[in-house]
Amino acid sequence: MLNVRIDLAAFRHNIETIKSLAPDAAILPVIKADGYGHGMIPLAREALGCGVPMLGVGALEEGRTLRREKIAAPALLLDGILPNEAADAVKYRLTPVVFSVDVAKELNRVGKKEGKKIAVHLKFDTGMGRLGFTLRQAVDAILQIGKMRNVHVEGVMTHLASAGDIQSPQTDNQLRRFEGVLEAVKKAGLRPNYIHAANSDAIINYKQAHYGMVRPGIALYGFPSAEVKEAAFKPVMSVTSRLISVKDIPQGEGIGYNATYVTPRNKKVGVVLGGYADGINRLLSNRGVFIVRGRPVPIIGNVCMDMVMVDLSRVPSAAPGDEVVILGGDAPETTAEHWAELAGTIPYEIFCRLGVGPRAQRSYT
Repeated sequence: MLNVRIDLAAFRHNIETIKSLAPDAAILPVIKADGYGHGMIPLAREALGCGVPMLGVGALEEGRTLRREKIAAPALLLDGILPNEAADAVKYRLTPVVFSVDVAKELNRVGKKEGKKIAVHLKFDTGMGRLGFTLRQAVDAILQIGKMRNVHVEGVMTHLASAGDIQSPQTDNQLRRFEGVLEAVKKAGLRPNYIHAANSDAIINYKQAHYGMVRPGIALYGFPSAEVKEAAFKPVMSVTSRLISVKDIPQGEGIGYNATYVTPRNKKVGVVLGGYADGINRLLSNRGVFIVRGRPVPIIGNVCMDMVMVDLSRVPSAAPGDEVVILGGDAPETTAEHWAELAGTIPYEIFCRLGVGPRAQRSYT
């Protein structure tokens, strides 16, 4: 079982850092995917305690979870809904992101039946190629939805695909297109409360994208990909386990499945509880490093489902029961960025896999 420790003070620090970077914008913290593996509910409460006006979750079920946990704050369903989910979105007082006129029509119908105006945020695809009205659809969608009596366009948004790469022209192109959308919104007589485009990297790199609201995701958890000179983010998650076995292995013996590592000499080998079933990426096999008694210990052999073998040559006094730092701490080898580099992925995936497994025991400090 992995011990996943979540530092709530670091999370609050990261929110305050975002406030300093975007002082004129409201903050919509993105806590979808169970808070990127950090725990959606505790982080929702912390964020609200920091004064954010709204929470960003993914699909409808995450919104329901907030309500079951007695969190009544406005919540934006970033993944949108299907028409058959409109009634539930209204029932649970959730704000859908809308990128389909059919969904807007159904929300309008439900709103009329309930005698309510349903708040929505219209999303426009300015170059991500994912969710959102296309630019060809934009004007017609704005005009149709703007006339719906039981739908209130509370927000207008887009998503930036390459804000971490200031050399790419894509973000400037997207923002130029988004400005065109905003002009169409204005001409239609709509006055949205919130306009938002900036994800974590855009908060840092593109102040012109702040508008009235920003949507930090990975920066909340300590690892924006953009460089920050005027402010520092703190990692929120650390992960530890224990050595469950320590033994001497003679020279020439294979370690783990398929013997991808063969001992070049006599070695002390430890077995760490936790494996790919717990989110320890198998691509760290023979590449990653953990920390035991303050010393780096390389992973040897293939990462197994429940266990990882490590070379304890530099820690001869290591014994079963010793704590193993898997992620976090002060060592550069155990940062999410380093893991991501070794595994050919991004810190988001590292967090989402490590923090949500059934054998992960979360604690909050």
